[in-house]
Amino acid sequence: MTSFLRIKTFLAYFTSGALLIVSLGCGYKPSYLRESRKAEVSNRWKVEKVDPSRLAADEASVYERLGSPQYIRFYRTVAPERQRVYEWVYTEPIRLIFFIDGKQVEYVPVDDNPSPLNDRQRKLLLWGGVATLSAGGVGLLYYYLIGRK
Repeated sequence: MTSFLRIKTFLAYFTSGALLIVSLGCGYKPSYLRESRKAEVSNRWKVEKVDPSRLAADEASVYERLGSPQYIRFYRTVAPERQRVYEWVYTEPIRLIFFIDGKQVEYVPVDDNPSPLNDRQRKLLLWGGVATLSAGGVGLLYYYLIGRK
């Protein structure tokens, strides 16, 4: 086997492993949900069992007072920091309780987009990628058309 094929095989395995690890780490499900099912709405879970020992102080007090929520929904704040926001949904009677980093908040503007990047960071990433690909394309064209001779 030539060294080029070994490198190519290594890169293929490395890339597939990296993608697998990244996809496993991209879940937004809270750590205290012991058993749950995915709901029809994106980033929303039907609660079946909660682990009370993993709840923060504010979450534990709401859990003791109202019991287990029927649903938990994930959002991000609209602020540039894009903090994680979990909404506990009680359906009988309807109550919506928001938590940021385990602390209960009365009002928080939220965004459905679960990405941790704000608009400026997304644009920077997009145009940085476009510039990098363009420079790489120009470099390859130069090598194959001019530099090879």
